[in-house]
This record gives sequence, structure tokens and C-alpha cells, in this order.
Amino acid sequence: MITIDDYLLSMQTTFVPERARGRYAVLQYVFTGSQCGTCHAVVDDGTLAVARGTHPAPTATMYCDFDLFLRMLAYEEDALLAYQAGTFRVEGDVEALMESDTWFVRPVRL
Repeated sequence: MITIDDYLLSMQTTFVPERARGRYAVLQYVFTGSQCGTCHAVVDDGTLAVARGTHPAPTATMYCDFDLFLRMLAYEEDALLAYQAGTFRVEGDVEALMESDTWFVRPVRL
């Protein structure tokens, strides 16, 4: 079973610094379901720092079931459709959260 700590490690290994040059965002995730907890990632001009817990000033906070989140990362579920259906919610800058997907290498969509 994949854990929140596994996810944080995967963020570090799939981050592409060149894609995030000149960008700043604090992405916070509040997970429910099979894995419950809060974590965040700070992207600052091509650098990445991840941690468990809340951040005092997130750019965007996503509230989502952990298993749904993993399916969206693997392109097994359409994130936009899930968001529009209210399956998860985001507070703050939704566009920053969407853009952040380009800062990481993801599996090829089939």
C-alpha cells in the first residue's frame, strides 16, 4: 500500500527543477480515506521541499480521498471531471495547483 510518505518521496524523485524556475507555490494536501493526514510541498524557483503537516500560508489546499488522488496522478481518473463533480475540493489558487502538474514527470497517458 502506498502511504503519504511514499507520495512525498515520489514528489522528490519526479520533480523537474527546470520546469519550475521562476515559480513559487505552497501546495498543501489534506488526505482522507485509506491514508489520513496533511502534507505540503514548497516550490521556490526550481527547488522543492516537502514535509508532513500543515503550512502556515499555502497557495492552494486540496482536500481529497488519498486513493482517488493516486488514481488521478496515474491518469486513471480525470482530475478536472472529479473536481467539477465535487469529488474533491480546493481552497486557494486552483490554477497554481493545476500548473504544478507540469513540474513533475508523470506516467504516460495511454
